[in-house]
Amino acid sequence: MSTLTHSHPGAPAAGRNRDRGGARLIDLVWLTWRQHRSAIIASLTLTAVACGYMLYVAARITAINQTCGNAQCPSDAPQAAALDGTFGLVSLWTYLTYGVTFLPLLIGVFLGTPLLAREHEQRTLLLAWSQDITPQRWLWTKLALFGALTVAVGAAVSACADHLANVATIATGGSLFYGIAFLVTGAVPLVESVVWLAVGVALGAAYRRVLPAIFTALMGYIAVYLVIPAVYPTFTTPLTTMVPAGISTSSDSPSLVARLGANILVTGQSGPATYYDASGHAVSHATIQTLCPSGNGLSTTVQCLAQHHFTTLVHYQPGSRIPEFHLILISGYLGLGAIAVAVVWWLVRHTSLSVG
Repeated sequence: MSTLTHSHPGAPAAGRNRDRGGARLIDLVWLTWRQHRSAIIASLTLTAVACGYMLYVAARITAINQTCGNAQCPSDAPQAAALDGTFGLVSLWTYLTYGVTFLPLLIGVFLGTPLLAREHEQRTLLLAWSQDITPQRWLWTKLALFGALTVAVGAAVSACADHLANVATIATGGSLFYGIAFLVTGAVPLVESVVWLAVGVALGAAYRRVLPAIFTALMGYIAVYLVIPAVYPTFTTPLTTMVPAGISTSSDSPSLVARLGANILVTGQSGPATYYDASGHAVSHATIQTLCPSGNGLSTTVQCLAQHHFTTLVHYQPGSRIPEFHLILISGYLGLGAIAVAVVWWLVRHTSLSVG
């Protein structure tokens, strides 16, 4: 029993329990600050700097968008000079966006993995868990404190990144449904940050060493980072439509956006495109080459395809499905986070204080 248990022997039992519980919570908050203050200060400082810079870039892009009627500026317009280039505003948006995608990894590595792994390495669990506080309460209190910090950081970065992505896609004519813009909008960065915090804690509890836990977290994050962009376009069955052959079928094609709406995601197809005549019958590529030889130049070929009223089939996800896709992705992350928390709870419950 700790000295705190015997401080007021004459007090009622309920009062003693409240005093001890409150004191233990304050002690854990103070201990968490003492152990992790460098990471906490660095997290808050980095968040403030990143959000401030994202808001600055967003403000400059918004000013340019307003001069172009809140639309994409023509490539020969003087405003385009500020947007293009290696250090133009669009490039800065890209760099900042990639930085936001690695925020969950940084939280998992620098806040999550040391939470239990460092305690095992330094054998401080022998002291902390031999007091009158249970290992489970110690765990949930620590997770609550770090979770609150992660929610604050993730919410701030998510709001700033979402605002910047919205104004940047207006300037570039891009799509919020495509590529990395989809992964940094909505609540995705916030949920990812909380989940990778839990994953980092679970890995630290499993390995009981910081470096192996960090390495595994890094490999796991890279695997998820590579898989999700290839998987999320198939969350639901895409829509199909016929469009005139010869026009660009990329997600940021102005002609396609004018037909299908903003923020579409073209899911693509394997192999060469299939062309159809005006009656909807497929036309062989040999016939296409005979009628519109590709050797005559791209513009001539496009005009020829239009004259013969050839069309092609496009598979796409409409921009209205972005919230639904975000919800599906977030649900998957929350499932991973729930598994990580369950693993941490089980490992802490079965930890022997004699092992350290």
